[in-house]
Amino acid sequence: MGTDDAATFRTMLCFLLLLKLSGCDCLAANLDLPQTAVLEGHGFRKELMHMLIDLRPQFLRFPGGCFVEGDWLKNAFRWKETIGPWEERPGHYGDVWKYWTDDGLGYYEFLQLAEDLGAEPIWVFNAGISHNDEVDTTALAPFVKDALNGIEFARGNSESTWGSIRAAMGHSERFPLKYVAIENEDSNYLMFYNAIREAYPDIQIISNCDGSSKPLHHPADLYDFHVYSNATYIFLMKDNFTRTSRTGPKGVPTSTFTDLCNFHAF
Repeated sequence: MGTDDAATFRTMLCFLLLLKLSGCDCLAANLDLPQTAVLEGHGFRKELMHMLIDLRPQFLRFPGGCFVEGDWLKNAFRWKETIGPWEERPGHYGDVWKYWTDDGLGYYEFLQLAEDLGAEPIWVFNAGISHNDEVDTTALAPFVKDALNGIEFARGNSESTWGSIRAAMGHSERFPLKYVAIENEDSNYLMFYNAIREAYPDIQIISNCDGSSKPLHHPADLYDFHVYSNATYIFLMKDNFTRTSRTGPKGVPTSTFTDLCNFHAF
């Protein structure tokens, strides 16, 4: 077997291995694909990336709300466990959707993907709550610190604690993270809002609520309206935002809707 044949065979084995790992995202090429097959050398499959580029996305929200929360906090998305060498990431059980993910498409890859697409990254972080349990408010400090560390990973200079880790992974320049969403609900909202506003006054903070029908009772730069209803009701809402006040926080495009068939769009 020649050198080229051996490389091709190895690539095929790696690809088949990835297909066997149910949590692996087909977009992320954490395998030995030739550089000509991936975009910008970031490991994203070129043919899939071109499909995304053709959609001309203006923003990319990550992770999805149920994924970042988990049914139980022990299975929530932890950004620090999704950076570093792919083969060293522990992965976690996505207990909402019932599959194991190797977290090959992690926080770092999300920032790279947004960069490659020319889209604004919107980072969603866990605020100490899942579908079934939550952290007592007196024990939230580590979660707040974790959120601030995540922002530093994206925006910190290469001399900062977490910015230096990003730089060591190959991205010395800061990522232009301008938007964060405080989880998928508004639990524990103010504690996170105040900490982020103090440390990063320029970051736009998104609240997950309906600000289209009445004024918000808490500070926010933007709000993300989630709809959980049947498909007929969702379509009847098509003119909902045309009647929304143009003062105060602005609504972002609805990032989550769920109909009776449990279809989710992010």
